[in-house]
Amino acid sequence: MKKFFIDILCAFVPNPERRRNLRQRLRSYKHITTQTVLTTCQNEFNRIQDSIAQMKFAHDNATQTIASQLSSPSWINRHIEKKLSTALMHQKTFLPFKAIHSGQDIVIVATGPSLNDFQPIDNAIYIGVNTSFLSPNVTLDYLFAQDYTAVASHIDQMNHYRPGKCKKFYGLTTEYESGFQRVIPESHAIAAGAFRYRTDWEHIPGFCPEFAYDISAQSLGCFGSIVFPAIQFALWTNPRRIYLVGCDCSRNGHFFQTSATSADSLIPAWQRLKEFVSIYYPETEIISVNPVGLRGLFTDLDQK
Repeated sequence: MKKFFIDILCAFVPNPERRRNLRQRLRSYKHITTQTVLTTCQNEFNRIQDSIAQMKFAHDNATQTIASQLSSPSWINRHIEKKLSTALMHQKTFLPFKAIHSGQDIVIVATGPSLNDFQPIDNAIYIGVNTSFLSPNVTLDYLFAQDYTAVASHIDQMNHYRPGKCKKFYGLTTEYESGFQRVIPESHAIAAGAFRYRTDWEHIPGFCPEFAYDISAQSLGCFGSIVFPAIQFALWTNPRRIYLVGCDCSRNGHFFQTSATSADSLIPAWQRLKEFVSIYYPETEIISVNPVGLRGLFTDLDQK
C-alpha cells in the first residue's frame, strides 16, 4: 500500500529528477501519514507556482524587450536599410537569370541518401546545394550554399569546383549574429566568384517565411533549408520541368554520411511550395526522383 501511495503522489511531479528524488525521500519514511502527503503536496504545489511565476516574469520581460526593439527607430532604420540593400543586391544577382531556362529541364540536387541511387537525366540543367557537388552522379551548373556550418569542412573544394562553369550563390541568412557561425565569409565568396543573396529569415516573434516571386527585389523564403532558395531560383528561370533529387525529407542523414537529420520537419514547407507553384508557375511540372518523404506530393519517378 505504501508503494501504491508513493507512485500516485509522484505521478503528479513532471520533472523526472525531482520525481525520483521525491520517491526516494518518501520511501525513507517508516510510515506515510495523511499529514505527510498533504505537506509534500503543498510543497510541490508551491514550487510549481513559483516556477510558473518566474517563467511568466521572464516571458513578460522578453516580450517587452522585443517589442521595444521592434518599435525603436534604430531597428526600423536597420530593417529598411536591409530591404533596400537586398533589392539592390538581387537586381545584380538574379535579374540576368530571369526566364533563362525557359522550356528546359532542371534537376535540383540535395544531399539525401537517395542521391546515391540517382541516374543522370540528359540535357538538363543541374542546380546543387551544399555538398551535393561531391557526388559522382552529378555535374553541377549552379551551386547554392548559405549555412557556413554545413559546408565549412569542404569550403575550399566548393570555391574551386568547376571554375568558370558552375555559377555559385552564397546566401546570407542570419548575417552577423553573436554566437552563430552561419555566414559564409566574404573572402570565400570572393574566392569562388559567388553571387550574394539574402533569405527572409528573421529572429523575431511571429515570424513566418514566405516564398518570393520577384527574387530580383525580394528576400528568398528560407524555411530552414537551402533547397528552398535554390528552387525559387529554378522557378525564376522558368523551366518546363524540375526534378527533385536527394530531397528525401527523412531522418536518414546524407548521401555520404549516416548522421541523423530532421529533414522530415520540412514537409509542411514543401506542401506550401506546391501551392505557390500552382499559382505562379502552373506550367512547370515538379517531379520527385526516388522519393522518400515527399512521395505522393508531386509526380513520382522511381529509377530503382
